[in-house]
Amino acid sequence: MTSTQILAALIAAATFIALAIGRVPHLRLNRASIALVGAGAVLATGIVPFADALALIDLGTVFLLLSMMVINAVLEAAGFFTWVGRLVIERARSSYALLALVVVTAGVLSALFINDPVALMLTPLVCGVALQLRISPLPYLVALATAANIGSAATITGNPQNILIGTSSGIPYLAFLAHIGPISLFGMVVVFAVTALLYRRELAQPLAR
Repeated sequence: MTSTQILAALIAAATFIALAIGRVPHLRLNRASIALVGAGAVLATGIVPFADALALIDLGTVFLLLSMMVINAVLEAAGFFTWVGRLVIERARSSYALLALVVVTAGVLSALFINDPVALMLTPLVCGVALQLRISPLPYLVALATAANIGSAATITGNPQNILIGTSSGIPYLAFLAHIGPISLFGMVVVFAVTALLYRRELAQPLAR
């Protein structure tokens, strides 16, 4: 191996380890900062020329992701997520029904509007409903986080990775959904079953209405 290859391997290994741990000892770096430092090190050492790095940026993915973020912000400002979440969640008549509705709501909204904003916007609503019903919010928050991730896999607009795949490959939106949607649906069923099993004591609590 050449010295450049060794240096590249060391930078990659250090970056991956730091990302896996989530922090760097004695430094105030989160995962986003770690990724930026790793990318900067690759450019600064000349492992990847700056022109080649620019060529790797997919502007279609960037603009689509930005557009989805703008749509999310507008919907949140209009109260859409609060309205949908409260409309669906408050229809539950039992803890298990509430859990199922959280899974379905988080999964479907994440498939349409990107998972991270949906998870962030629904979290305070789920906590508020749990406090109002005098039940533990933990199983519903776990279901929200996992269902949002799994549901987002169903469509091209569900998460940034899928956006990159969709814009780079040219796969039609409905064709992507037809192939991955059933897998995501099965995953959400698994999320409900596993969460219901692990938190059966918390879910045994009656809803205080």
